[in-house]
Amino acid sequence: MTTGGMDKESLIREIIGELKRGRNVVFVAHTGWGKTRMAFEVAAILAREGHKMAMFFPTATLAMKKWRELVSIIQGTVLQPSAILTVGAQQYCIYRWQYPQKHCRRCVLYRPQRIEAPSILTYSELENIVPEDACGYWIQEELFPQYNIVLGHYGRAIKISPHVDYIIWDEAQELFIPSLRSVALSEIAEVLNVDTSELTDVNAIKEYAEAKLIDAEPIKEDVIYSLLQMLRLTCWIEDGALHCLELRQFPSNIPSLMLTATPPPGWPPEGWGRKIEIRPQMKPKALIEKEIDFFYKDGYQGLGLYLYMLIKWAKQKGAKCIIIFAISSARRVIEWNLPFQVSYEPPESAEQIPPSGVVVADAWGKMRVGVDIAWCDFAVVLWPSLHVVARRRMKAEGRNPDVAELLLSVQLSGRIMRPRPGERPEDVPRRRLVALVGRRFWQHREYLSQHFEIEEMPAEL
Repeated sequence: MTTGGMDKESLIREIIGELKRGRNVVFVAHTGWGKTRMAFEVAAILAREGHKMAMFFPTATLAMKKWRELVSIIQGTVLQPSAILTVGAQQYCIYRWQYPQKHCRRCVLYRPQRIEAPSILTYSELENIVPEDACGYWIQEELFPQYNIVLGHYGRAIKISPHVDYIIWDEAQELFIPSLRSVALSEIAEVLNVDTSELTDVNAIKEYAEAKLIDAEPIKEDVIYSLLQMLRLTCWIEDGALHCLELRQFPSNIPSLMLTATPPPGWPPEGWGRKIEIRPQMKPKALIEKEIDFFYKDGYQGLGLYLYMLIKWAKQKGAKCIIIFAISSARRVIEWNLPFQVSYEPPESAEQIPPSGVVVADAWGKMRVGVDIAWCDFAVVLWPSLHVVARRRMKAEGRNPDVAELLLSVQLSGRIMRPRPGERPEDVPRRRLVALVGRRFWQHREYLSQHFEIEEMPAEL
């Protein structure tokens, strides 16, 4: 349902009422509306009533970024709830093990400790008050169930969820998009002391790793063990790197508030809970290519020329900074075919816009969530196709890979939709433009019309 003009306080009361009745809520609002702040206010009210809350973010970086906002809401208030941030350490293990849980039981620092901790606490602050003969990580694990509000990344959900009454998921669309981890084959070859040419497939990497693990020294043993843990996921080799896919799961027995600007098509399913939606007064424009598509199997034939013409057209229309989101194989084609130097880091100010005015970014990389690229005014999104191995695994789990790729595309488009300093939120849709390149987008135009004003790509392109 839409809010029908409901004010923010009424909206918060409505959400809290649904959660107390044991129902899930998905809250949909456009980028920049203030979903996270509203959720913090929900968490603060429930925490003051004695409930235990958890709030999860897709990445540790985003959790740390949002922590100060939560503190500003709860600090100094009547019946101030306690809160703990369970991410943010430069290192969790004093021995710097990549996979410390394998070593903890034989560590002399692994011991229970009673300490007086402040009511608002981060891990870095905890490290300053932990005794020298104890481990800060394990003291944190003992402490967090005592706190009213616990912040962490998605990977902490399984550990934290049994201790709370309600969960808030920020950027909830990420639960439906697989997480990809990548390591260059050259790095793996150095660890396993083999030539890169010998790492021909995933099984070869696993066999070399298992053989090296037997007599490896402790530090290398830890690195190899971490690699083997990664290989337990669905993995493949592409473009000189090992890629592994992880499908996220979320607890279904705890009432949850899910925040997103881009819910999956048909979500939530019947019986899951309630959908509350804030519809934008104005939607940004998206140009969709309905005739042409570009595929890896065809070597992305014609992509370089197409993007050159699109960039030229965009600049004629006044675009100062253009960001292109593409998967790794397509990025190489772009690099080889564009007749100017592109940048790989988005500008954080007008002065940082590259001379060419073009930035190329990894569609499945770090910029897909929690990163604002406000100084680019034109986003070009190529359909972010998953590898066939990843698509097959998703289908085996009953998940639609096309939906994941579509959600990611809309999410990437939203990276340029944050207001710049001095810019009003309502001005953003008029000053930004999105190009969705590939006729697969046209097939999903009904869903895309929920987020954009759809137009066909100009005939001159």
